[in-house]
Amino acid sequence: MESIIGKILCDRYRIVQELSQDDFSTIYLAEDLEQNDKKQCKIERLKPHYDNEVLGAQSWQKVLQTFLTQANIFQKISHHPQIPQLLDFFECDREFYLVYEDIKGENLARKLKNKLIDEAEAVVWLQEIVGILEFTHQAGIPHLNIRPSSLVQHQDGRKLLTDFAAIKIAVLSNNKPLKTIINPDFSPLKQHEKSDFSIDIYALGKTIIYALTGSITDFTQSKLPDSVESGTASNSNNLSTANISSELTYVLNRMVSDVCGQYYQSPAEILAELDFNHNVINLPPPFFDSSYFAPSSSKRVKKQANFLASINQFKFPSKIIWFLLALPFIFASAIIFIGISKNSGRNFASYINDDYQFEIKYPQDWSKRQLDDPITGEIVVFASTLETDADLFLEKVSIAVEYLSAEPTSLEQYTQTVFNRINQTKGSEIEAYEEFETSIDSFPARAVIYSRQEGNLQLRQMEAFTIKNNQVYIAIYTAERAKFAKFYGTVKKMIDSWEIQ
Repeated sequence: MESIIGKILCDRYRIVQELSQDDFSTIYLAEDLEQNDKKQCKIERLKPHYDNEVLGAQSWQKVLQTFLTQANIFQKISHHPQIPQLLDFFECDREFYLVYEDIKGENLARKLKNKLIDEAEAVVWLQEIVGILEFTHQAGIPHLNIRPSSLVQHQDGRKLLTDFAAIKIAVLSNNKPLKTIINPDFSPLKQHEKSDFSIDIYALGKTIIYALTGSITDFTQSKLPDSVESGTASNSNNLSTANISSELTYVLNRMVSDVCGQYYQSPAEILAELDFNHNVINLPPPFFDSSYFAPSSSKRVKKQANFLASINQFKFPSKIIWFLLALPFIFASAIIFIGISKNSGRNFASYINDDYQFEIKYPQDWSKRQLDDPITGEIVVFASTLETDADLFLEKVSIAVEYLSAEPTSLEQYTQTVFNRINQTKGSEIEAYEEFETSIDSFPARAVIYSRQEGNLQLRQMEAFTIKNNQVYIAIYTAERAKFAKFYGTVKKMIDSWEIQ
């Protein structure tokens, strides 16, 4: 194909340089001349497999219509915040062009050249990308090209899924077999037995297995293990050992299974097992373990007791020596702790409610809306800022206070009430939930996490609550399923700051 570097397409896009190419397309960096700052974008130039064929007017119109239809569909789903937005698409001289936003980040293939990922990273990648697949699959759009290079971590921390192949396959395949389009290293051997959506699940599983075990010195030539065993991985091609749990092993092996009835049929099945079989503990942790600093924390008492017992084992001279040796560490720890404490309060504001006698900290860049809803009991709602124009839902934390009946109610009894309410919710399809113990202002508390659907949005919700003075204090965190883990640390920090009089 003739080089187009330096050319201006559609009187708007100046081609700056070539970034990459494969058998089906070439990607360029371009400038949008209609933008005042000549904002950069990426343009994908498709390579038709019928270059040497003479298409009749009818055939050409059919190809063109296919391109326009597919591009219109993809442009709608590309408004998802974890999919590069399709800004424009056009045909010029019987060639097809797709214009994407320029994503600033690093793909997984590049990251693997330096270091393999561990289990915690693998679970995060799985949660984020499977959440995106759930969204696109419900819209009827498979990816069909999942591999390490199509998984990207944005500079702001978001995990993105790029390089969708559905448009290219529809326009360029010209009735050729699907396997000529999909990367064979990451696609099942029995492609004809799987749907396009099952192929995506298989390819993602294979990609994560590679990221856990693959050779970083010969990325392109390395073969993938057919499966991963708990604790170790097959290493016939100089593959690294992967120390992963049996739970994650089970999920990955089901994702890459070729046995009908064993592999997952939908992303929702994977999310349910990742989130609620074993992975609640894998959500982003708070900045520090607040339970250690809680006045009535049994963990703190136990640590202090062990600490004092260890000191008492020393005789007087040893105590002095030990103290002198430990002095630099004590000073360093104090400085670090002061820094953590200072940072933990930075960019957070305090909300004080005198009527219900509580105080809670929230991010300063989040909005605050005060309520006094007699039905829901909501007192105040904190909402995140808009990250991009493509955001479909603003993460929020609602604080509610509910009065109990005259009869004393235990935390266990109220937890059952929450479960009953979740199961009876109308208009929402509750998929799964998990309950675990926690604390609020050093009081025993419970948290319940579940997923639900609101219109076309897949949401995840956590309700954390405690009982004091015969009132239930509830913090409700709601986010898009794919972004729940991203804001969990901030929400946990808010709940840890909650003080109830």
